[in-house]
Amino acid sequence: MTENCSPTPTVVNPEMKLEDVRAGAKANTCEGRGRSTASGRGYNAERLANFVFDESDIIFRCSIEPHIDAFVSGEISYDIEVKSCVTRYQTSSKKLGRYGQFRIWKPHHDELLYNTPYSSTESIYFFVVYSVVGGIEKEVGKLIAPAEMVDDALDNWILEDHVTMGKQKTRQISWHLLLKRLGVSTERFKDEHIIDLTDE
Repeated sequence: MTENCSPTPTVVNPEMKLEDVRAGAKANTCEGRGRSTASGRGYNAERLANFVFDESDIIFRCSIEPHIDAFVSGEISYDIEVKSCVTRYQTSSKKLGRYGQFRIWKPHHDELLYNTPYSSTESIYFFVVYSVVGGIEKEVGKLIAPAEMVDDALDNWILEDHVTMGKQKTRQISWHLLLKRLGVSTERFKDEHIIDLTDE
């Protein structure tokens, strides 16, 4: 993992896309916590985050915390929570439905927000949106943002009974609404390799 000494995480491979990761080894396979109920596409998004921040082909996970999917080390280190969703859901008649949604768990989100005064670690979200064509996911866009900025965009937490999380508060927010609240246009999101809001 690249050592980071700047106030923003070092993006090494911004041009790397979800479909590039899918074409690699262990694509669409689930590893680690929650693999019995997880989506292979979600794990591919985590792999993508590691490749974007790391110039090697080694998947780097050093944390036992369930809400940390990747880690950038350095003078300033970064805990990274990865979220992915499909661009549009399909209706029962195979037509395009509502926008896909990211699910954010409040206990994990609160952990990301918590930093001691002496901590040299920052927390960021890595969001990936993809479309599915012929059963294959294709990246629409990706974005990184500080957890505090994402927190400002969230509201209306609801209690949900989940098969692996149990009863916990969660917020499901469409990628379209999240971009709007973060001040990022859909066009910019689709056109740039990666949107980096950590220095804005």
